[in-house]
Amino acid sequence: MSRNDKIALIIFGAAAALATYKFFEMTQEKRKEFFDHIKSRTSELLDKTDDTVSRVNTFMDEYDAQGEDAWIDKAYILKKMFRDLFGSEKHFLL
Repeated sequence: MSRNDKIALIIFGAAAALATYKFFEMTQEKRKEFFDHIKSRTSELLDKTDDTVSRVNTFMDEYDAQGEDAWIDKAYILKKMFRDLFGSEKHFLL
């Protein structure tokens, strides 16, 4: 594992820990709203599987085109992909 991979792993680990903390700080109503959005959006993505796979492949091609040391750019591409797939910021934990 390269140094950049280790740095990216630490950043994503910290983000996951913070997201977990924020989730458990949510009220039950907000948690339900969050899960309802995720379930609904996932069902929509599964109903349009061909389009979803095409969109993910486009992001992955962009990801693969980055150099090995471009981990910040790769992280940005993943962020764009999840926003594109799962919607607006109001549904994100952070």
